[in-house]
Amino acid sequence: MPRHIDTVEDTDRDVIALESVYPNGQIVDTHSHRRVQLLYGATGTMQLDTKFGTWIVPPGFAVWIPAGVPHQLTMTNVVTHSLYFRSAALANPPQKCQVIEVPPFLKELIREAIKVPLLYEPDLRDGLLMKMLLQEACIQPVVPLHLPMPKDPQLARLCQAFYKAPVQTATPQEWARRLHVSERTFYRRFLASTGMTFMSWRQQACVFVALSRLSLGQSVTAIALDMGYESPSSFSTMFKKSMGFAPSLYMRQV
Repeated sequence: MPRHIDTVEDTDRDVIALESVYPNGQIVDTHSHRRVQLLYGATGTMQLDTKFGTWIVPPGFAVWIPAGVPHQLTMTNVVTHSLYFRSAALANPPQKCQVIEVPPFLKELIREAIKVPLLYEPDLRDGLLMKMLLQEACIQPVVPLHLPMPKDPQLARLCQAFYKAPVQTATPQEWARRLHVSERTFYRRFLASTGMTFMSWRQQACVFVALSRLSLGQSVTAIALDMGYESPSSFSTMFKKSMGFAPSLYMRQV
């Protein structure tokens, strides 16, 4: 019978590993954990939402979630391998959500960790595996898969509406008119509220939504046209520049 983190979080071990399977489109309501979580999607794409913004976690990536941070998850055909660490076991526990790439060695460590019994022997093979996993996870560099949401309520409403149906043709002039401010004021206000320029934020939002749609098997052509790109190739160029790989390659990984 699958374990739930709430029933084992107080276990006297530094690392707990759990596997969960989620149907397509399932939303995991806002919750938090007493431990630091490293959430890895063995399959599918995850969207993590907190009051600080949105993170997209494609296949091959994982996200650090600090202890006590309320978060909501949207799952797209996901099997998760979750690692829960006691904060004291980490030299520098994460202070904010961060996405990391999971290279092959760390991936294999995570797969093996899922098979380890809850009360493993700390000084034998299973305990050493968990220690190695902890060390490997902590040295992985952060990747920019974060879409900040502004604290400014008016901007937040515009950003949330845009994220539901992003189009690359949206202009700062249009948003400035909707806020009844000058274009210069809008630029300053957006940058101050998100830490990103409007153009960079717009592109990141398009990429995030594209990742989720690609995970569902939707075509590059359909996504490109829906987002207002002149052609699938122009969309693919933007996607590759942002992610480092083409959307066609991504589709083969999901």
